[in-house]
Amino acid sequence: MNKQTTLAIFALLLTATTSEMYAQTITVSDTLQANSIRARVQSNGAFFLGGTGGEFLVPATTGGLPEISMMKSAGLWLGGRDSAGNLHVSAQLYNENGKTDFYPGVLLDNGIPYPEFNLIADVTSAQVNAHIVNPASQIPAIYSWPGRGNPYFFNYYGFDLPFSSYDYLAGFYDEFENGAYEPNFGDYPALALRGCPLKYNADEQLWFAFHDVGPHTQSGGTPLGMEVQTQFFGIECPEGSPVDRVVYVIYKLINKSLIPLDSCYFGVFMDFEVGNGGDDFIGCEPARRVVFAYNGDEVDEGGFENTPPVIAVDLLRGPLNDLGEEVDEWHFVPVDDANLNSTEEYYNLLAGRRLNGTPFPNNGLMYTGDPLNPSAWSEISDGNTPGERKALASFGPFTLVPGAINELVLGYAWVRKDPNGGVADNLSIVGATMDAVEGLYNNCFELFDGCPGNVSTNSPASGLKMTISPNPFAGWVRVESEEVPIQSVFLYDATGRLVREITAVENTAVSIQTGGLPAGLYGLQVRTKDGRSAAYKLIHE
Repeated sequence: MNKQTTLAIFALLLTATTSEMYAQTITVSDTLQANSIRARVQSNGAFFLGGTGGEFLVPATTGGLPEISMMKSAGLWLGGRDSAGNLHVSAQLYNENGKTDFYPGVLLDNGIPYPEFNLIADVTSAQVNAHIVNPASQIPAIYSWPGRGNPYFFNYYGFDLPFSSYDYLAGFYDEFENGAYEPNFGDYPALALRGCPLKYNADEQLWFAFHDVGPHTQSGGTPLGMEVQTQFFGIECPEGSPVDRVVYVIYKLINKSLIPLDSCYFGVFMDFEVGNGGDDFIGCEPARRVVFAYNGDEVDEGGFENTPPVIAVDLLRGPLNDLGEEVDEWHFVPVDDANLNSTEEYYNLLAGRRLNGTPFPNNGLMYTGDPLNPSAWSEISDGNTPGERKALASFGPFTLVPGAINELVLGYAWVRKDPNGGVADNLSIVGATMDAVEGLYNNCFELFDGCPGNVSTNSPASGLKMTISPNPFAGWVRVESEEVPIQSVFLYDATGRLVREITAVENTAVSIQTGGLPAGLYGLQVRTKDGRSAAYKLIHE
């Protein structure tokens, strides 16, 4: 069988599922409300849809409303070309008029959907803590958790857990390290992030899975054969803390296609809605890889009035290329969905180009300057008129191989300096706020020293001065801190498996013995006593 025949057969497998299968895929929804944000998600990967202005609801201080939305919609866009040059594109917009490219459920190892798996699992830290004290209490949120091998799952949902040779489905702490979720023996739901231990949990976590195998009535593209397992979570802190104002998302993208794709891009579509969404601007800060939207004038009429916050999205982790390295190149472009009519146009936006294929300025990284600086490049300096703002942030190009597992990690945060902060006040602390958002991600979402307080314009960055030697290494690695004592050190192999761990160090230097480890690429994470964290890439000879 030649290569072209293989491609054709797999394309048929992706589209051969019956109409009855898709009749079962009415999405379910849930609302995360762990902190100051109330954010709604749907089981096919659509974020924040609901009402007239969306459901990313934050407290309002003026305008007579208790809460106001800052996002109308958000969702994944994926694209690439096969060896014959055919486009594979999947895009999430609004699920309106029957248009969708994504469907609830998982893909079996043969790439065929398992649509019964249409659920959103919701668990809180209070439930986890109660379970740890008494596993026999059989708390439904714990015992129904879709962790691999859960023997109680069928009792709650009426269908079996799918079996996948790729991974463990929803993350969990594995007391006996046997690869099966056994809540009766003390296992519990946990956040799963590559390079972090499976033991931490958020104040509330939603977990669900969706895929792109089905009719593409939104983009018109051919499916990629992608399964996306999603963790959507928040952490509660006192009002005003940056952590209390962020929702984190971990997308685990599992390529269950049989064919490689070149010139691939992974992106996130965002329809910003700062209260009254008719007078907004957008921008980005390349050094922090943060994109944001803000009110285009001082008054958000009919919304936040005189105190409009900024909505900022931190692109914390991007996809890996075929060498296992994170893709550095990214784009941030405006989206005119009213004129978005072809698969090629979706792909052009992913690649940082206009709908007609001509390049956006600056290689598709738009409005990179500080809006408060008249000489920097922003929508203000360009003399644009405020209005509705929709945008796409994307990573690429890269090669996507069969079986590849990627992670995209984002933090959606609303930024307000104080209850009466105006536009300029709130823009002035975007960087410091997102440093705190990234700091918690760097700490594997564990609050070492409690919740960070309010930020100011002169908040220090979270960088650490460390010496790691030797690199490449063989037999041992020495870690030295030039500032504060080291609390713990973790060494991970290229798959994210923890291979060495030293905790409770409380010294400025520590050596790790690495004898017996195979040659290859490793990741080192260092945490200091003051709660900061840094990560490094190492090579074992």
